[in-house]
Amino acid sequence: MQRLIGARVGLCLGSWVCTASGSSYDCKAPPASLAACTTTDDCTTFAIGCYCGAQPINGVAREFAPDVQSCENKAASMCALGGPTEPGLRTQDGKTVSSGTMISVRCVHQGNTGTCQTYGP
Repeated sequence: MQRLIGARVGLCLGSWVCTASGSSYDCKAPPASLAACTTTDDCTTFAIGCYCGAQPINGVAREFAPDVQSCENKAASMCALGGPTEPGLRTQDGKTVSSGTMISVRCVHQGNTGTCQTYGP
């Protein structure tokens, strides 16, 4: 089981190119392998920064987690969706759980491809 990763400070430039783990990561054009995995140990979670409804918690490959969370933190500070938020957290399996509930992540395989996905209890 994984816990929601905490926010990590990173540098986000005006073009939304973040550097939190030493490599360049473009928030507007994330890599295709953003949530790619071989095993569940390759996965962790991140919180979507700009949303309506319950806060989405998604799976991501560990190697991209700090950069993704930096981008999402930047998105949250500039969010203008205008939709109402709701209490709780929403996982990728469609469940909404109370804030503070353990969110888990697993590597889900379809054929030869694995994808990090969150799920609730």
